[in-house]
Amino acid sequence: MDILGTLLGTGASALSGGLFGLVGNVATKVIGLFEAKQAFAEKTAEWAHELDLQKLQMQAKTQETEQEIRITQNQGSWSGLAGSLAAESGIGASYPWVNAVRSLTRPALTLGLTAFLSGAFFALAPGDIDRAYVADSLVFAAVTAIVWWFGDRAPKKGG
Repeated sequence: MDILGTLLGTGASALSGGLFGLVGNVATKVIGLFEAKQAFAEKTAEWAHELDLQKLQMQAKTQETEQEIRITQNQGSWSGLAGSLAAESGIGASYPWVNAVRSLTRPALTLGLTAFLSGAFFALAPGDIDRAYVADSLVFAAVTAIVWWFGDRAPKKGG
């Protein structure tokens, strides 16, 4: 009877495992169906949005063409301004010390900020909680300085 009970218990486990797997499989298929419906609804909304964007782009292109016509008509009045700007650009550079101050402002600010924060970092004890805040400030300041320094020198588009 003990062997029979073990066999029946094993069979019941196999049967219940199979049923549980079948329920899981059906649930997965039902969920997949709902996900497919949701994906189709999202795609339909995306298509409608793209259609609206294309309509707006067509309207913008029409307005741009009208503005270009107006710009062409008014372009003659800007020739005086262009001549004035060309004359001003021929003036040349300022005093050498003024140019030096201009070119050293950003590096001096960057190095000064780094030196100040580094000094504050090393002045704090290694276990001090404020040292972590100063380290975060150093990283923030370094990234800001790099982006400011090099981001400003990015190539200009269209000219």
